Amino acid sequence: MTKIQKFTIGVAPYARLFRMLNLGGQIVDAVLALRLKALPEDFFAEVSMQADHNGYRLIGQKGRNSLAFNDQSITFTKDFYESDDSFDFNKMVEQFRTIWGAVNSVLHLADARRVGIVAESKYEVPSKATSAWMRNKLSPAFASDLHAEKFQLRFEDRALAADGLAPDPKKADFINTIYQIYDGELDTEHSAPGYMYSTIDVQRYFTPVIAGKDVVDEAVKLKKHFDLALKRLDTQLQQLGASHAKK
Repeated sequence: MTKIQKFTIGVAPYARLFRMLNLGGQIVDAVLALRLKALPEDFFAEVSMQADHNGYRLIGQKGRNSLAFNDQSITFTKDFYESDDSFDFNKMVEQFRTIWGAVNSVLHLADARRVGIVAESKYEVPSKATSAWMRNKLSPAFASDLHAEKFQLRFEDRALAADGLAPDPKKADFINTIYQIYDGELDTEHSAPGYMYSTIDVQRYFTPVIAGKDVVDEAVKLKKHFDLALKRLDTQLQQLGASHAKK
């Protein structure tokens, strides 16, 4: 199975959290208070505020841990690029449980509409012309002798509703999986020309909405769907000729 280089757990409310403007600082204080108690002292080392003052981002040393929140979402990310640590789902969930407990002690979220988990992986391809290889393999109908650059492919795979029809994204309760495959040159944080990146984002939309106390357990339940999607994509990419990046 491919190595997971970056992993995110995210939560989105049903509607914008306008109270975030007033509660953001309290949430930062609650999370930072976890240091030397439930989290290492350097787990979060920097704090920055969005330009519109509606959100904050807490970052650990070398950007390996990141908590970002605003009036539309809350995300916790661990970055394993250039790290001696490797991805451990159970360990990450427990860290998120601790952090989310602090966040929700202030936020008191009562209407979570969406919970998701996202993984990023890195591949090598048997060509120096990465985008051209990707276009020819992933969209052969558009293959040509022209030189492709900055190739990216993105699509969503939505579970069918109970009636067998496509779900209404505004009202239905369903699982949505977002696949993205792109030239490593395009990555904003770890640009890697000559490599191919993939991300899988498995999301559950809830109807009725769920309370904040249920968020972590619902994220854990997504692991089964995530594992199947990751294995399927990894197998398909390898069959096309890609291989797991060695670094």
